Order: sequence, then C-alpha cells, then structure tokens
Amino acid sequence: MAKAQEVAKYIIKSLPVDNLKLQKLLYYSQGVHLVLHGKSPLFPEDIEAWDYGPVVPDVYRSYKHHGFDVIPPADGLLPLGIEEIDAVDKALACFGEMSGVALIQQTHWEKPWRDAYQPGRPSGKISIDVMHDYFTDSLDFSDEDEE
Repeated sequence: MAKAQEVAKYIIKSLPVDNLKLQKLLYYSQGVHLVLHGKSPLFPEDIEAWDYGPVVPDVYRSYKHHGFDVIPPADGLLPLGIEEIDAVDKALACFGEMSGVALIQQTHWEKPWRDAYQPGRPSGKISIDVMHDYFTDSLDFSDEDEE
C-alpha cells in the first residue's frame, strides 16, 4: 500500500496541479483503487470532508504554501506499484482535465462527501465503505479490456 504523499508526488509529476486539484485527484484515485481492488485502499490516510471538498490533511499541509500556484514536481523515483499506478492513471484519465473548481462542484454532488460534511463542524472522515459503494455504482472500467 502506498502513502498518500507518494501518490500525490505521482499526480504532481503526471500533470500540472495546484493543491486544490491535487486533493480531489487523491480522492478519485482512492475511489478508483477501491473499485478495482475489492475495497482495498490505495493509501491508508483518511480523507476528510472540508468546505471545498475532499482533503487528505497531511498532504494539504505539505503543499499549502504553494497557494493556487501549480506545484512543481520533485525529482526522484516514486515507489508506487503497477496496480497503484494503474488506479491513479485511470483517475487522471477520468478527472485530470477538470479544473479545481469543477472538481469541487462534482465532489459536492457525490454521496461520500455529502455524508461526511457538516457545515460549521470539524471535518468529517469520508468513509472507505461509502466511497467503495458509491464508486462501484458510478465508475465502469469494463469496456477497457475489450479494445
């Protein structure tokens, strides 16, 4: 299992992102991995429901000094496995072209964030079970192997 920081670094190397967009792509990467690998998480860190959508707090704090600027990729190899890379690549293919604002709007319509978010209260943890059930119903990768 990867660490959320490692997945974040892979996303940052893969396409230009600011911290806002990075957080949403981490959420979707987790969702894709849960669907592809029988509820097995991509990374163990919690995802929380914040005002602007799903956030991995530790990763957010690591990159918040970039503000709304694109985060520059770091040098070095990333210790992700084939299955982890596959899940992240699928998430990026589905959601990577969307803007951070569009991703916020989309996540706010989705059950995992809605169930965990409580305005004016501390951030709620987004449930792995709810993510798995929601993304199993909303993502379909079955036609990819038919090409």
